[in-house]
Amino acid sequence: MSITQELSHLLEQEGCTLYGFADITPLPEAARKKLPVGIILGCALTHEGVCENEKGIPCLINPHGGNTFEPLDRFTNVVVNFLKERNFKANTDAYTKGTVTDKTVGTLGGLGWIGKCALLTTPKTGPALRLGVILTNAPLETNEAITQSQCPPNCHACRDSCPANAISDKLWERGTHRDEFFDVNACKKFRSKQEHGLCWRCIAACPLAVEGLGK
Repeated sequence: MSITQELSHLLEQEGCTLYGFADITPLPEAARKKLPVGIILGCALTHEGVCENEKGIPCLINPHGGNTFEPLDRFTNVVVNFLKERNFKANTDAYTKGTVTDKTVGTLGGLGWIGKCALLTTPKTGPALRLGVILTNAPLETNEAITQSQCPPNCHACRDSCPANAISDKLWERGTHRDEFFDVNACKKFRSKQEHGLCWRCIAACPLAVEGLGK
């Protein structure tokens, strides 16, 4: 069994079915800490936390509170321990320091694409998930990168649900800057006026999220 197969088997035993292995060598060396592989881990949110949570109440989205999000934290620890036991590097601070984004690793690792709402979107849960990134020098077999949006051009669910009018109908592709299809300032301004500083309407409206999270 290869190291890729071992790690995949371990993740699936833990219940992690949203993951990918990315060749991140196209990214600047300094940003990726000179490490060649990025591991993207996803953890689906709940239907109650997103689709039935019109007020964006944080405890329903993340019942664990703060920056803790179990089982994503557990998945991350499992991967880090697996890599370190085999004397490979396992860097988890690149994303938190803003040098490598989870969305970039997610598209490079074939987990999903950037949706019209500017969030990583997967076939299984749409944009309704939390993400974690680990950078490593382990010789993992990497997935094929996703370079174009897979959102249906005629789907306007997230755009029509956005109270800030932040979402356009332009589809993402590799190299497209976020500002070309999403108004982040309008989104932030609206969220800043909400009781909990959250909105999530675009996530709750996504047909992939509704179908993937169940009712």
